[in-house]
Order: sequence, then C-alpha cells, then structure tokens
Amino acid sequence: MSGLSTVSRQLVGVVGGMGPLASTELLHTVYEQGSWAVEQDAPRVLLWSDPAVVDRTDAIGGNGLGPLRDAVERAVRGLEAAGAHRIVIACLTAHHVIEALPPELAARCASLVDIVFDELERAFEPHLLLCTSGTAQAGIFTSHPRRRAVADRLVPLAVDDQRALHELVYRIKRGADPRQGIDFLRETLPRYGVSAFVAACTELHLVTREIAAAGLAGDFPSIDPLTIAAERIRNGVL
Repeated sequence: MSGLSTVSRQLVGVVGGMGPLASTELLHTVYEQGSWAVEQDAPRVLLWSDPAVVDRTDAIGGNGLGPLRDAVERAVRGLEAAGAHRIVIACLTAHHVIEALPPELAARCASLVDIVFDELERAFEPHLLLCTSGTAQAGIFTSHPRRRAVADRLVPLAVDDQRALHELVYRIKRGADPRQGIDFLRETLPRYGVSAFVAACTELHLVTREIAAAGLAGDFPSIDPLTIAAERIRNGVL
C-alpha cells in the first residue's frame, strides 16, 4: 500500500540556498524515511537554491532589508509560477521579511517560526534558543507576539555565547563538521541549566541529524522546525 497518490500530492516549494547545505539536507530528511511503494508516490518538492541571496544578518544589522525581501519574493514567485501550493523558506532569519511580501505570497509560506511556537506551547521544559545573531537582533522569537505564552520555555543566549554560536553556524555553512555543534551543546546547555534546545537556524538541522545518527537524541532533545516541516511534507499535510 503506497502513501498519497501522485494525483493527490500537492507540489511543495522550498526557498533554499541560505545556506545550500541546510536546504539540501531538508530534502534528504523528507525522502530518507519514505514508506511509499513506488517513487511516483513520493513527495513532490521543488527546491529553489540560490546562495547569492544577501547575508541575512548583515541585512538586519544595517545593510538594508530591501535586497533580502526582493530575493525572497523572487524565489516565492518563481516557485508559485512553477505550481507550488505551499512554500517553506529554509532560513529562519529570512522569516523577518515574510510580512513585507505581498499578502498573497506571504499566505503561501509555511512559517517555521510558528512551528517552533506550536511545539513550545506543548513543551514542559525550558529550551535554549539557538539562532543566528541576525535572528536574535531582529527579535524574530524574543519579540514575537507568541513569546509571552512560552516565556518560561524559551531561554535566549548571553551575548558571548550568541557570538560563539553565530561563528559556529558560519563554519558549518562553509563545510565544517556539524558534530562541532554537539560539542557546543555539551559545553553550553549545562551553564543555562537546561537540557533541551530550539534549532532556530536551519544549519542546526545538520547538527540535529548528527545527534540522531549518534543515538544522542535523548541526551539533547530539541525542537527542529526543519525536521517537523520534512515530516509534514512527507505525510502530505504541509
């Protein structure tokens, strides 16, 4: 018995390339646990991978959001024109410009930020917020209207730790071993008195996959919105 038929599966678009390793790893996560009998029943996913998009943290830090918004709009329009029913922007920092998109385009985008807050609202323990410095500066999570409801479950990093994490993320972008992220977690989580974290940067999806591969998911529980998005794409509910 196969899953959804090719007739009923909607095409999902992914705005990727920010960075390219994270968005291609998302596709890996979508397809690696498939239960379909034939490949024609597999999820229909179209990846728009454009690493030339301006640096999101630099844009938020003062270089201007216009080029970032334009690049995201161009990608979303391109995926929509290709037939994408729903679109995932595989960069948490780039979510800062979703509300600046034309309303009909913003409505097509599945929010990874909302996925995180949905999970936090069901959580019982505090989670350390791991994100880029751009996401932190923009307050994408800490200034979000839903933050108040989960204030005791979302713990931001101190300035020095935030800087260290941002540097780690950029090393991973350049091809560094994502297992370095496990070392960061081992050293950082205990200092905040927490055991769980939010992978609020898509590069950290590479880290959560390494955690799972090493059998350490129980040691480092996480909310990874890319893993959840992949599951929803695979199950035909995104």
